[in-house]
Amino acid sequence: MSNLLRPLRKILLLEINEVPWQLIDKFKTDPRFPHIRKFFDNAKTYTTLAVDSGELSPWVTWPSFYRGMSNQEHGIKNLGQNPGTFKGKPLWEEFRELGLSIGICGSLQSWPPSDPGEGGFYIPDTFAHDERCIPRYIESFQKFNLGQVAKNGLVVKKDRLISKDLSGLLASLPKLGISRSTIIQIAKQLCMEWIDPPRVARRSTFQTILLWDIFKSLYNAHNPPAFSTFFTNHVASVMHRYWHHIFPEEFGDRYLTQPKIHAATMIFALEILDKILADAMQLCKVNPEITLVFATSMGQAAIHRDEYQGFSSAISDIPKFMGVFGLQKTDYKQLLAMVPQIAVEIPDPEVRYHLIQKLNNCYSMSGKPLFKIEEITSSLSITIRTPPAIDIKLKKFIYKNKNAESIDFSWESAGITMHQVEAGTAYHIPEGIMAIFGCGIVPQDSRQRIKASSCKSLLLKLAFETTEVKSAYTLL
Repeated sequence: MSNLLRPLRKILLLEINEVPWQLIDKFKTDPRFPHIRKFFDNAKTYTTLAVDSGELSPWVTWPSFYRGMSNQEHGIKNLGQNPGTFKGKPLWEEFRELGLSIGICGSLQSWPPSDPGEGGFYIPDTFAHDERCIPRYIESFQKFNLGQVAKNGLVVKKDRLISKDLSGLLASLPKLGISRSTIIQIAKQLCMEWIDPPRVARRSTFQTILLWDIFKSLYNAHNPPAFSTFFTNHVASVMHRYWHHIFPEEFGDRYLTQPKIHAATMIFALEILDKILADAMQLCKVNPEITLVFATSMGQAAIHRDEYQGFSSAISDIPKFMGVFGLQKTDYKQLLAMVPQIAVEIPDPEVRYHLIQKLNNCYSMSGKPLFKIEEITSSLSITIRTPPAIDIKLKKFIYKNKNAESIDFSWESAGITMHQVEAGTAYHIPEGIMAIFGCGIVPQDSRQRIKASSCKSLLLKLAFETTEVKSAYTLL
């Protein structure tokens, strides 16, 4: 291979999903997060702009980031979509085609795993169709992950860690590289939940803590893959639920309940982010060839839903839901999705057609359409729309059959549940973050605005540009 094709920088991309500059600016100078400040004080910064049409979703915006094109070009619409329908080439494939190794850890729309090359690894996202990973011993952890995601829960419950896959996971913890401090931290969390029940909201963050331990055990800083990723949604999920506790001035007092409790959940999430950045900057210190990139694909900001009536709907029991519309378990395969969506694969086009027709004829008791359906080859993405509170209290909805007769179904019989949630939250905005840190990177907090679809070419240029790599870590 020509030396021109050998990267002089080894890119480590931290995919910190949906974090906006507003959150970084609020907490960057907080003494509890010294490494967040150190990273951004010594990084070259950008503001990325999502280029995608329609409702912004991370399973769409991240492929646009990787593939250097919009969703209209790459054709990725939903979780669970057949990868054979994707267009374009993700960033990691560019490196593999040059014979270079990769390390993929949780990147969205990265299933199925492929040969990562010598010294590489490949852990697909937690919406993968199966638990396959490289190396294979990671599969116990991935199987546990997929089992948790399949529950598709909006509200974290105390039984969410109970799973038939838990025993396999526990047996493999030492081989997975899970540290003693992480095990102690998990034990402390479970104990504290009995003393302080609201702390259960922190549970989802432990998936990131465990996965970061696994990533560190796989990533050889002395001889790292040419391109590596680590994805986490742990900050984004807290922002979606508790933004009004972090930025109460944006909502006034009408939504503010238990502010200290829920603000503490964000502090915990940021502490984990601070630890990830500390570890990652240390990897750069061990090997000056490593360049650390922090990216978010888009951001979040306050959303005011004045029409919001305190509930969110979810299809929580897919067999029940499909059964009420006449489908047997043999008619479909459940795919993983994110609330308020479900996804199923239905190979028989006639069965698929009739289900779409039935769902399009479902209404709340006051006549509001209840479902949105997207068909992509043999799969359906089904989104339930939250009806008005008055319809929720009636505990049923209407299906109009082909004879225009109205049939009532209860929420419970259709596997639909209503969760009480607060309206003062955050939602997706096009503006995200990209920041670059490492040897030879001149710190500059310009936040230059660039299209997210330009990030692929920028990172390729960063990896292969001619630069003198040397120890220059006064910045650390």
